[in-house]
Amino acid sequence: MNMKPIPLFKIFGIQINLDFSWFVIFFLVTFTLAEGFFPHFYPGYSFIVYWIVGAVSSILLFVSVLLHELSHSITALHFNIPVKNINLFIFGGVAMIEEEAPNPRVEFLVAVAGPLCSFTIGLFFLVLVYLYPVDDLLNGIINYLMYVNFALGLFNLVPAFPLDGGRILRAIIWSKKDILTATKISSFTGTVFAYFLIFAGIWSLIKGNFLNGIWYGLIGLFLKQASKISYEQTKLTVILSKYRVENFMQTLKPLLPDETVLDFMNFYFPFYRSSIYPVIGKDGQVYVLYIEDIKKIPQEKWAVTYVMDIAKPLVAFVSPYDSLYKAIKIMNRYNLNEIPVIYGNTILGIIRKSAVELLLEKFMEEEKK
Repeated sequence: MNMKPIPLFKIFGIQINLDFSWFVIFFLVTFTLAEGFFPHFYPGYSFIVYWIVGAVSSILLFVSVLLHELSHSITALHFNIPVKNINLFIFGGVAMIEEEAPNPRVEFLVAVAGPLCSFTIGLFFLVLVYLYPVDDLLNGIINYLMYVNFALGLFNLVPAFPLDGGRILRAIIWSKKDILTATKISSFTGTVFAYFLIFAGIWSLIKGNFLNGIWYGLIGLFLKQASKISYEQTKLTVILSKYRVENFMQTLKPLLPDETVLDFMNFYFPFYRSSIYPVIGKDGQVYVLYIEDIKKIPQEKWAVTYVMDIAKPLVAFVSPYDSLYKAIKIMNRYNLNEIPVIYGNTILGIIRKSAVELLLEKFMEEEKK
């Protein structure tokens, strides 16, 4: 069972969430610092002090990761690219940027913002190291945060999609070719780098370095899967962005508020067979009738139950000129199989997820030939 992430707070309207897997890496980083790094370089302190300092350093590490992801998100928002949330999890953090960049330049700027932020933080702590040259645990925390931010920036610059370096590589190739070709090439480099990490993990295990071996292997497997998924998502976006809702919607006549559930079941449902149906309220607003709600009403009461008695406010809709990609994204966001198509104040019809899926199936079959 997948557990929902813990909502923490919002920054610039972006929801920050904490995945339960974060606690695993938090413990491992704290353990490594408290039992290895700090005792080795800063001896003479008690067990409890090392663990407190290790925990503080781990939290500050994730603050650095959060700032890294925020820099991506704020840059994306600057270019009107929506950002759903930022999730902190076992492999660090990820900004859930909902749309592809509109052009290679924006892609480059959004991607490079993260490493630049990490390098800036690293330089800040480098200055602090020289301003506070005392050989104590505070100096140790400063040194650790300096190294880890430089390492975070450098690791993300590896040209392996979906790392920032891979996105930068994609932007460069995209400026010369199309986005799908650019994503395919950068995803290949991501897969190659993932296999490198996996083999590095196996080698570390053979050499007896169990912890490093496990982490190299896990990160490699994660990047391999993420690279494949990112390419498939980009391909999906490119395909669906070529088509408009108006070409795939089913036109219909909306229900009026004085019509009954029996009217709907007799004259509308047999023809349209939709799980939702738009209703125009007496206030001129659009409401939605759900088949699931009708099933809860005894049939003998259908004739005396008006559609407005059980209709619910409109949750989401699309324009006929929206792309199929936007339509499927909205349906997935609200867990809908059908969604009304509205232009201005006029209800034009509905579009079904099944129609979009049929198009994708046809495209995939033609691609295999």
